[in-house]
Amino acid sequence: MKRNLETIFVCANCGNEFSKWAGQCSACHEWNSLKEVKSLGKKIKSGRASASVAPTLKNLKEINSENKSNVAIFSTDIKEFDRVLGKGIVRGQVVLFAGEPGIGKSTLLTQLLGKIGGLYVAGEETAEQIALRVERLGLDKEKFDILETNIVEEIAGVIERTNNVFKIVVVDSIQMMMSENNASVPGSIGQIRESTFRLVEMAKKSGAAIFIVGHVTKEGEIAGPKMMEHMVDTVLYFEGERNGELRILRVDKNRFGPTDEVGVFKMEEKGLREISSEEVSLIDNKVSQIGSTVSLVMEGTRPLLVEIQALVTESFSQMPKRIFSGIDFNRGQLLVAVAQKVLGIPLYKEDVFVAVSGGIKISDPGVDLAVIGAIYSSYKDRPYKNGIVLVGEVSLLGQVRKVKMGEKRTKEIKSLGREMLTINSIRELKELI
Repeated sequence: MKRNLETIFVCANCGNEFSKWAGQCSACHEWNSLKEVKSLGKKIKSGRASASVAPTLKNLKEINSENKSNVAIFSTDIKEFDRVLGKGIVRGQVVLFAGEPGIGKSTLLTQLLGKIGGLYVAGEETAEQIALRVERLGLDKEKFDILETNIVEEIAGVIERTNNVFKIVVVDSIQMMMSENNASVPGSIGQIRESTFRLVEMAKKSGAAIFIVGHVTKEGEIAGPKMMEHMVDTVLYFEGERNGELRILRVDKNRFGPTDEVGVFKMEEKGLREISSEEVSLIDNKVSQIGSTVSLVMEGTRPLLVEIQALVTESFSQMPKRIFSGIDFNRGQLLVAVAQKVLGIPLYKEDVFVAVSGGIKISDPGVDLAVIGAIYSSYKDRPYKNGIVLVGEVSLLGQVRKVKMGEKRTKEIKSLGREMLTINSIRELKELI
C-alpha cells in the first residue's frame, strides 16, 4: 500500500517543524528560513526509547570507579589533531568535520584512520577510489574497512554485527546520507537532521568515535540545519587557500576540550604534514613593501606572524568597493571608517581591498592596527621600515588598546628578530611613513 507523504516546513536555522509556511520562524525569529520537506507523517521512535530495557539511573561516582574505559581518551597519533581536540578522542565522541571542497578533509581523515584503524563509510566514493588514495598516502591498507552505503541503518547494522570493534568511524559525507525513516531526498534538511540524530545515537550506544564530514556553503556555513551543530560534540573547520600549501584546523565547538586552539598542516605530495610554530610562515615578503604590514596574532596558545596586505585605489563607481579576505567584513568596514575619520584620508572615493596572506581567517582584534596601517601605507604609496610589527586593538576614536597575552606576543616578536611598535593612537602612523 502506498504511503501518503506529508508536506511540512522545516526551519534551516533551528530545525523546528511547521505545518504551514511563514516568512519568519516563530521559534528562532530567522527570516526566510522555512524550507518545504516531504515526510512520511509518522512518529519515529529512537533506538533507545524502543529498547526493551528500561533506562537506569547512574551516579557519576559509580561510573568512575566501575569502568573507567567508558570515558577513555585515546590519542590520534597526530599531535596537531590532539592539540585541537584537547588530549585526544573521547570514546563515543561525534565530530562534525567541515571544510570547502578540495581543501583536504578526506585526506586528513584517511591519514587519521591510517594511524589508528577503523571503518570508512563511503557515501561519495567507491572502495577502489579510496584504495588509490591510501596507496598515494603510503598507508597500511589492513587498517581500513570500507563500507559502501549511504543508509544510516546499514551502518548501525554493521557496527552491531562487528561487536563494536571499531574505535573510529568516518562518515563521508553527511550530505549523502539518508535514513529509511525519512522519505525526503539525501541532502535535504530533514534527511541531514535525521541522519545526524541516528549517528549520534549510534556513537553513544557503541562507544565508537564518529567523524562526520560536512560540506560548506559559499557563505562559509555548514550545509544543513543549524541544529546539526548542536547535536554533535565537536565542530571542526578545515580551512586555507586551495591552491596554497598551508591548512588550518580550527575548532568551533568542543564539549571535551578547548575551543581556541588551532592545528597547522602543510599539504605535500604524500598528504598533510603537521608543522610546528617555528615552521609556520605566513609572510610572503621579507622586505617591507607598500600596502603591507606584519602583525602577530594568537590562535589559542600559538603565536602566528601574519602579513596584512591592502590596496587602496581610486574608485570610478558611485559606491566604492570594500572587499576583505581573512577578516570579518563588518570589522573591516569599521576600521576603514576609523581610518578615514582619524587619519583624515578620503576613503569615501577609494576602493579598498584587504587580505590576510596564507588564506587563514583571523578573529583576533590585535590585528586592527596592522589593517589600518596597511591601508594608510597603500594610500600614501610609501612602505614602513623593515622589521616592525603592528599589534593592537583600535577603538572607534582611533586609540590603540592593549591586547591579551601582550607579554607573550612581545617575547615572541623579539625572538624572531623584529620590533613591536608601541603607539597610543593611529595618528602616530603618520610619523612612521
